[in-house]
Formats: sequence, C-alpha cells, structure tokens
Amino acid sequence: NLIGTAVGSDDTNLTITGLDSTYDTYAISWADIIPATDQQNLSMRVGDASGLDSGASDYAWHRMALSEASSSYSAGNSTGDIDAQISNAVGNDTGEGCGGMLFLTRPADGTMWPTWAGSITSMHGTGTVLRGGTTFGVRQAVITLDRIAIMFGSGNISSGRLTVWGIAHA
Repeated sequence: NLIGTAVGSDDTNLTITGLDSTYDTYAISWADIIPATDQQNLSMRVGDASGLDSGASDYAWHRMALSEASSSYSAGNSTGDIDAQISNAVGNDTGEGCGGMLFLTRPADGTMWPTWAGSITSMHGTGTVLRGGTTFGVRQAVITLDRIAIMFGSGNISSGRLTVWGIAHA
C-alpha cells in the first residue's frame, strides 16, 4: 500500500512521512536520483514527530559495492554517524545517478532498533561506471518512527523520486 512519494527538484532531501504501526515492514525505493554536485554519497535518516534524527552517533551502517570496471570489492561502514550511507560517489554527468530498494523491517512502534537492508545501483561519478551492491543500517535507539529521508553529503538532489510502501502481513 502506497504511503507516499516525493519528487526531487533541487531539494536538500526527499522525505516521506506517515509511517506508523499499521505495517510491520516498509519498502523504500529511490529511482533516477541525481545529485546537484558530482560524486556525492547518498544517505538516509529516519525520525519521529520531532523531525529527522541526526545526532553524531545515531546510525550504524555498512555499504558493499562491486563495479563493472573491477573485480575488487569496496565497502564503507560506520558504528556511529549522523546518517546511514547507502551509496557512494554518485555522479551527475549525462547517464549517471542512482537507484535502489530497501526494506525497513520494524513497525513504527516496534521494540527493537529500526533496521533496514537492501540493494543499490549507481552510475559512479568517475567516468560513468556501473556499481551495485548491498547496504544495511540501523538507527541506534528505539523511536516511534514516522518518517524517512534521503539526502546527499553535499549539495541538493537535482531530480529523482523516493517512494515508500507499507507491506501488509495479512
């Protein structure tokens, strides 16, 4: 069931509100996300009625990526960060950008920390190189989660779409 969609047009972030205890799992998709500034990391934050959480150690995350141009694996991680990185070095030249799908696996009123996992694809900002991989993260506290947002490390989101669906278990 569709919760909401946000369309980027030179925005600091794309935010969807309205997550609640109706669903135990949420699907989060971003498509054709283009940064205003080349080679930016895409991150996610969650929050409650007070807004998006961005404390210095609110999030732990791990991002894994492979590239069409190399058989080497690359990764990034943090055990305490202001947001959860989900993709890195996203380009903004013709043909570049990113997309992906995450699953938030806790209801808004759950008792465990909010966790998510999913897959990413991006056109890397160093010569239009395809990258893909997986990512997972956690908000390191129990909160009454009602919103999610994506943003780049620097600059705005030039264009693209963020959509959230609630997945019913019955």
